[in-house]
Amino acid sequence: MKFLLVPFAIVLLSLSMFSQVTITPMKVIYVRQGEDIPDHKKRFEVTYPIVSGVKKGRVKRQFENTLSYWEAFDTTLEENLDDYYWLEILDYETIYNKNGILVIRLMIEGSGAYPDGHIKTLVVDTTNGRRVTIPLAFTDLPGLAEKLAKMQEAEVANDVKEWSEQDPEDGETISEYMKDQTITVSTLDEYSVSDEGVKFHFDYGFPHAVQALQPVGDYSISWEEISPFLKKNGILSRLRP
Repeated sequence: MKFLLVPFAIVLLSLSMFSQVTITPMKVIYVRQGEDIPDHKKRFEVTYPIVSGVKKGRVKRQFENTLSYWEAFDTTLEENLDDYYWLEILDYETIYNKNGILVIRLMIEGSGAYPDGHIKTLVVDTTNGRRVTIPLAFTDLPGLAEKLAKMQEAEVANDVKEWSEQDPEDGETISEYMKDQTITVSTLDEYSVSDEGVKFHFDYGFPHAVQALQPVGDYSISWEEISPFLKKNGILSRLRP
């Protein structure tokens, strides 16, 4: 019986370490109080990701900070309640939530002269609520950037070819806007994980007038292929095949 208790305790410890959080939506509609705000801009909607399954205190506060729309998009609730009325919607989508890892996509939408939006993809360690950044998860970043740059080059070449067949000027536009956008270590920032592997995300920021021509900028690498770039004791190493 004594020999059975040790492995059983180890299993319980592992389950505790990798226990998952629960994310539930809480929708709040805010009303702007400024005098010169158009009627259709009086309200904006925020759906907050509310975390449960963690103890109150430091970890809970860390989760709230990590998943804060205001931090992610460098704005504040206060300024959006005043005369600045671009914002219309803040929302989120849970992409992955198991093995002690949460992947969440934060989204912001608004309109000025044109409708616009941005997405921020975060990988979070559920044991402490902290974001798992590229340097924390991967090694040999120059080699990783080089690999992704080759995938980017292939995507852009394919897009230029396909759009040029419809209109040569469209192909030239893509080439022009992508001229200084080669992936480097300094541009490695957002990624997500799934059962299949890792996907790196890049937003090339094309102007609204030519946004339809922008490359998708999502580059998928299987777990087997990404394995040499995973930090040996990093959080993603537990997902390695």
